[in-house]
Amino acid sequence: MVVQVLGQILGIVAVLGSGIVAGVFFAVAVSVLPAVEVMPMGSYIELHKRLGKGYHPSMPLVVSAAAVSCLALVFLAPTVPARALFGAGLAMLVGVQVVSQFGNVPINKRVNGVDPDDLPSGWADPRPSWRGWHRWRTVCALGALLATATAATLPPTP
Repeated sequence: MVVQVLGQILGIVAVLGSGIVAGVFFAVAVSVLPAVEVMPMGSYIELHKRLGKGYHPSMPLVVSAAAVSCLALVFLAPTVPARALFGAGLAMLVGVQVVSQFGNVPINKRVNGVDPDDLPSGWADPRPSWRGWHRWRTVCALGALLATATAATLPPTP
C-alpha cells in the first residue's frame, strides 16, 4: 500500500515536472525566441539577462525533481511497460539537463558577461546557437512529457 501511494505521488511529480519544463520550453520556442530574433543586440542582451534570472534556479530544480521521480519509478512502477516509459522519461530529462548544461549555459554565461552598451569588436550573435540548443532540449522535454504521461495513465496491472 505504501509503495503504491509513493508510486502515485512520484508519478504526479514526474508528469507535473516534465509538463512544466515542456510548457516553458515550448513557450520560449514559439513566442520568446521569435521576439528576441528581431531585437537590436543591446536590447536582446538586456532581456536575456533578465529572463535568465527568472529561470535559475527554478527550472533546474523542476527538471531534477522530475528526473529523480522517474528514476524511482523505473523500480517502483507496477508494470514493465510503465517502468520502461518512466525510464524513457528519465533519459529525456537527462537529455534536457545535458543540453542545458553544455549547450545553453555556456552561451548564457557569455551573454551575461558582456555590457549591452559596449559590445566587444567582432562579438558574434549568440541567438542562432542558443536557439539550436534550445530546440534540442525542447524536443527532449516534450518526449519526457509524452513518456511520463503515458506511463502514469497505464493500468496498474499487466
